[in-house]
Amino acid sequence: MLLLQYDFKIEFYKSKQPLEKDTSSGDSLIEETPKIIINTQHGIHIDITISNEFSNYNFVKSKRTKIVLWNLPLDFTNDIEVGDIVKIYYKKFAHEKNFDFIMSGYLGTPMSTDYPGGDFSVELDVRLAVSSNFFNRKLENKNFKGKTVQEAIESVFPNRNILNMDEKDYLKIIDKDIYATTPKEFVDKIKGIYIHDVIADIGGDSFDVECNFIFTNDITTEADENYKALEDYGLEFIPQQEIAIEGEYKIRRVYWNTQTFYTHKLKIGDKVSFIDGLGKMIKTTIKETSARLSNAGECSLILKLKDDSNDSD
Repeated sequence: MLLLQYDFKIEFYKSKQPLEKDTSSGDSLIEETPKIIINTQHGIHIDITISNEFSNYNFVKSKRTKIVLWNLPLDFTNDIEVGDIVKIYYKKFAHEKNFDFIMSGYLGTPMSTDYPGGDFSVELDVRLAVSSNFFNRKLENKNFKGKTVQEAIESVFPNRNILNMDEKDYLKIIDKDIYATTPKEFVDKIKGIYIHDVIADIGGDSFDVECNFIFTNDITTEADENYKALEDYGLEFIPQQEIAIEGEYKIRRVYWNTQTFYTHKLKIGDKVSFIDGLGKMIKTTIKETSARLSNAGECSLILKLKDDSNDSD
């Protein structure tokens, strides 16, 4: 029997361009070699919290991570600076050699704390790499009437969009006068009409620091075999139901809150299922993910699930 033994690797990179430089494309190239690598296999204690927040310039939710490193050398913060790129990796088992990617982001101001017992911690704030310029850049194409929803989204968020929608929804022709000069204005105008929600989520592990924008609509229920069973991912408890009344028409929505052992294999938009207390299979779609991680404690993926029966009401 394999026992879980989570370990983490944190890499710090210097950005090749200053943050104030135009990053309207959303890209910020980084040096190919990390200047610092923290590996918990070398005896370092680390605690990580990943949450979803609106930033002070963002109009969509995106990932924010708090990393607490314990008892590093007192001069550790001399080697890192605000604006560095931070990449976070993990592995589940001691025998594994390769680490899997969790996320990357921009480093905020480090905070150091000395404790009476002699412990020393460094707290790092890492924001999902989304440039403010990207949301407010001027669009070349400003009139979207007559385009499909997919065409409009792909023109505003090129190579950064994931559509969690039925085909009939993303191929729908925009029949309203949607005129927008920036991505922010575009989302403001189509949200609630052609899309239900949009969230900035983790991109790929590459030397282009990036995120994806996930556009969602209520998707119809699919066949049982298209759902991943949460029990296969170490479901820690039967999900707890949450009822919400949403929108102008006071639509009743059912959500579920639960957690599994941490894995990078469950993502926003995935179809997942679980067996409730009455033995019934509940079909859901992952709406939000967050996490609590530690190489000396809990390692859980926290899920907010949208009940797919909402779509057949």
